[in-house]
This record gives sequence, C-alpha cells and structure tokens, in this order.
Amino acid sequence: MSKPLHIALADDQELILESLSALFSNTDGAVEVIWCARSGEEALENVRKQKPDVLLLDYTFKGSSLDGGEICRLLTEEFPDLGILMLSVSCEITFIRETLQKGARGYASKEVNKAELLRGIRAVADGEYFLDQSSLGEVIRALLPAKSSGSSLTPREGEVALPYAKGKTIREIASSLFISEDTVESHIKNLRSKTGASSRFEVAEWLKKNGLWEE
Repeated sequence: MSKPLHIALADDQELILESLSALFSNTDGAVEVIWCARSGEEALENVRKQKPDVLLLDYTFKGSSLDGGEICRLLTEEFPDLGILMLSVSCEITFIRETLQKGARGYASKEVNKAELLRGIRAVADGEYFLDQSSLGEVIRALLPAKSSGSSLTPREGEVALPYAKGKTIREIASSLFISEDTVESHIKNLRSKTGASSRFEVAEWLKKNGLWEE
C-alpha cells in the first residue's frame, strides 16, 4: 500500500471540518487528516508543528485579521514547498487570482464533489496547479472579451448591481454574497464604469432598460 497523503483542514465552521474529516476517512487510507484548525492563526501554528502534504484552507475566517490570501502568503514564505488548496463558498475571480498569486496551488468551490476534490489534492501534492470546474469556468469568463461594447456585466457584478441599486449598503451586500467589502466596492466601480452610471438611481435605470431589474 502506498504512503497516504497527509492533509490538514483549516476552516472556522465546525460542521465543515467534521464533514471533510468524515469524507477523507472513507478513502481506504489514501488520505489522512492529521489536524484541523479553526482560525488562520491556529493554522500557522499547526503547520510549524506538523507540516502536511496539502493544507485545505478556507478563505474567510470570521473574527480574524487574517484571510486566506494573507495566510497563503505567510505560509508559502516560510514553507515554499507546502501545497495549499483553497476551498471557498465563492469562486470569485478576484479571490482566485489573489490566492494563486500569494502561493496557493489550487482553488475549489466548497460544492466540489469528492472525486474532483481528491484529484485536486493529489495534483497540489505533486506540485501542480488545480482549479475545479466552477473556478475554471470563472477564470475562462474573466479571460474572454465582453460580448458587447463594454457594458456587459459579469455574473458577480450582476449580483452586486441589483441590491446596490435598491439601496443596500456595501456591508449588507458583502455579507449576503460572502465576499469582502473591498470586493463589493471594486464591483460597484466596475459596473458604474460599464453602465456609465454615476449614482444608484442611474444603475437602477440601466438595469430596467436592459431587462435586469427584479422587484
């Protein structure tokens, strides 16, 4: 029998940790979870004590000053050969780009199936890069030119546009979409540039004109 891959899990939700641990316990010894962490700080401390082959890392840790991107940067500076696979509720291109630039070798949605996740873990452990289907689709969409003359919104910009036009605060939008406030502000800047709008009212008018308004 080949040596098992030693992986570690870092997520602030106990249910996620328990679910992933249960999933990997049914791999016939191919994958072994050696520890779990509930915060970015705990993940840093644990890697220093027992470095895994692959760290499955959440992007957002509530109540922590460290997000997944910053944890990637700190860990890969100290452990350049550590394989990090980001697991997130959002396959937003901004997050994918940031985490890969800061040292992660993989990115996947938390809705990824078991077979694809195991394939990703093995790829990252072998020093390769990995994107699941959801993340890969987002990257491809970001690379393709807009279908119209600069006014087409990305799927995420569309999700931000409607609540923004209806008066939701940046914090409320960020919370509902599980993204950072900085990311929301970036999307608002982009959608206002694409639509030529200078206010919430003008964004609302653009959405109505293009059949994207929902009551």
